Amino acid sequence: MRGMMRRLLPISLTGQMVILLLAALALSQAIAFVVFSDERTTVLKGAAKEEFLVRSASTARLLEATPPALHAEILRAVGTSYTRYWVATDTTEDTSQWMREAWIQLAEGLTLKPRPGHPPPADAAAQSSWIATAAAATNAASWRVLPAHVWSFTRPAKFLYLEEANAMGLTVPLGDGRWLNAFFAKRLPSVWSSQSYLSLGLTALALSLIAVVIAGRIAQPLRQLAQAAEGLGRGEQVEPVPERGPTDVRRTAEAFNQMQTRLRRFVEDRTRMLAAIGHDLRTPLTSLRLRAEFVSDEETREKLLATVEEMQTMTEATLAFAREDASGEATRAVDFPALLESLCADLADLGWNVNVSETGPMPYRCRPDALRRALRNLIENAVRYGGEARVALSQTADGLEITIDDDGPGIPDQDLERVFQPFVRLENSRNRETGGVGLGLSIARSIVRAHGGDVILANRPDGLRATIRLPRVG
Repeated sequence: MRGMMRRLLPISLTGQMVILLLAALALSQAIAFVVFSDERTTVLKGAAKEEFLVRSASTARLLEATPPALHAEILRAVGTSYTRYWVATDTTEDTSQWMREAWIQLAEGLTLKPRPGHPPPADAAAQSSWIATAAAATNAASWRVLPAHVWSFTRPAKFLYLEEANAMGLTVPLGDGRWLNAFFAKRLPSVWSSQSYLSLGLTALALSLIAVVIAGRIAQPLRQLAQAAEGLGRGEQVEPVPERGPTDVRRTAEAFNQMQTRLRRFVEDRTRMLAAIGHDLRTPLTSLRLRAEFVSDEETREKLLATVEEMQTMTEATLAFAREDASGEATRAVDFPALLESLCADLADLGWNVNVSETGPMPYRCRPDALRRALRNLIENAVRYGGEARVALSQTADGLEITIDDDGPGIPDQDLERVFQPFVRLENSRNRETGGVGLGLSIARSIVRAHGGDVILANRPDGLRATIRLPRVG
């Protein structure tokens, strides 16, 4: 159920708020409809019964007060499209027979020629169709006595009520021995009129506009926060997020700004410490080199100098990495294929066996000097240990993917992650004679991860593949 709700709801906050408010409106309207419809039906039926009894009593008194010659005209005048009156010489206890006559009288009333100045009802056709349907569907009810004190006439009457057709009948004796028959049948008007639809539509529109405004006040700071978080995850210098909006959103922005400040301070302190250590190691290393020169045993002197040289190389690599990390290179948009082709061309000019596949323009926001260094480290590794580097760039749904293939011996599966640790070298392929100190892969992955991506190594049947995945930048 929860998964279905996620699929049905829109993705945006504004869309979800509009849908939820409209759903709340529909639910409240449905509840109100049930309550209102029941009360409305009760009120309308009570008012119709009251009107029917009053009109019937008035008609009976009028007939008793006028000559019989006028009775036909009076009965025609008081009748309506949903009420008919007629006089019979006697009455019957058979309600089925009386109901058949009542429905016929009501239907004939709609077909009579209207009186001058009285046009036929606008809904005469609809009423006539409904009468035919209701007459066939209703069941006869039994007569019950209507005492004189409960309605406005001097004599009791017989009364019946048909719930399913909203119909009622009455027969009452007149003073001359005849019986006045009255019948009322009218379908209840629908609750959903044009005004109801207009009111509901205007309410839904007003709620939607309110939802859009409220969601906008919430979503805008959240969008800014998301963009800032994405930029911070790529290592960019992000301006503090404006601390505005509802209280919860404002507190979230405050927490993000504080987190960003602390992270930046932590990274700067760590980088300064690393640079200071690397710098301070130069003096004792120089002293050790000088002392090693005075060792008389040539073999011991060469081993000492080699050890000092290795420490010096590691220190210089650490210092270089610390300096670049502390430089705070600005993020800017570059044509990534051009950057990659330029790097490969420079390495090819140095005699490296590097091939790159050509692709169309792909603008990408990054720190190009840092990424250039990461790519160079991986390509140089491929050439050193595989003899050749084949570089390919492709655009995926999630961002960019760069693959670097070589024809070397590969790396044991259990060491594919370990080689990314600082100063880790594999004796069978990464040795000191190549000039590496074990920081190349570590630096490359650190730079790529600072851009929000990752570097993955995988063995191929005839070599090693290094894959760089960079996220899509919105």
